[in-house]
Amino acid sequence: MPDDKSIRIQTREVTIMNALMRNSIARAAAAAALVLSPAFAFAHGKLENATPSAGSTVDASPESLRLTFNEDLESSFSMIKVVNASGAPATNEKAKVDLSNPRVLMVAVPKLASGSYTVQWAVMTHDAHKTKGTYTFAVK
Repeated sequence: MPDDKSIRIQTREVTIMNALMRNSIARAAAAAALVLSPAFAFAHGKLENATPSAGSTVDASPESLRLTFNEDLESSFSMIKVVNASGAPATNEKAKVDLSNPRVLMVAVPKLASGSYTVQWAVMTHDAHKTKGTYTFAVK
């Protein structure tokens, strides 16, 4: 039968082993979080295509702008604003997500005069990530 001293030594060894095991698990979890975090950082809505396209010059005023993203959008939290070269708004319409393709945000525009225009957009994807950006196009 083991004496009290050997039982205390065995209990102490088990306690130390448990502490080492918890420490190792915590370090592994921290390392996994660090490795996986870049994958989550890129899970935001990204503009894939725009009509008119960024940097383009169109012959005539477009009837609408159409922006396509890599993820489905939340219509209530997504917008497009078009401003002319002096910064005045060129649209009054509210942007809408295309019902047939939830990755497309559209806005109707009035007849635009010749000149340069900046498109300012902000979207929220279904997974609640927000992204915004700008690009320019010109009308001849």
